[in-house]
Amino acid sequence: MIGPVMVEPGQTEVSVAVGRMVVFNVADPTAEMIATDNPEVLNVTPGRDDGSAVFNPGAEALAPGTATVTLTNMDTGATQVVSVTVTD
Repeated sequence: MIGPVMVEPGQTEVSVAVGRMVVFNVADPTAEMIATDNPEVLNVTPGRDDGSAVFNPGAEALAPGTATVTLTNMDTGATQVVSVTVTD
């Protein structure tokens, strides 16, 4: 199994193949709201704490194309915008 593509704070673009996961490394995963402008290309999932582990927000690459992901910290209002290119 191939691991996810990691996006670090301040990173503004990433390329990923269809079927791969993108994980956004953030300081507080439960405080980040995640959105995409192209849900046909990326299926986003919010960060969460399930009691046994904390998971960063992420996205699954569904189809070739481009999408913009916006992460907004609900505590500070800070945003990170990442352009994602999905390839075959």
